[in-house]
Amino acid sequence: MSRPETPSDSPLSLEDVMGSPGYQSLMTPELGPADPAYPFDLPRLDPESHRPSAERVRLAELAGSPVALVFGSYT
Repeated sequence: MSRPETPSDSPLSLEDVMGSPGYQSLMTPELGPADPAYPFDLPRLDPESHRPSAERVRLAELAGSPVALVFGSYT
């Protein structure tokens, strides 16, 4: 696996970013096994256009059911 490059015009090096307390806190889980998930909701995608609709999907409504969250880009 190749190492990511820091843009040449960046005032920070990759080591600066990876070692910063803010970045470290992003990589540290705040929830443990069996802890309740943070409440959040997302727009439901229209199955035809694949664009967000007015309908929302709320994580709390899925309590008691297995849920897999997949974040990515399809562009």
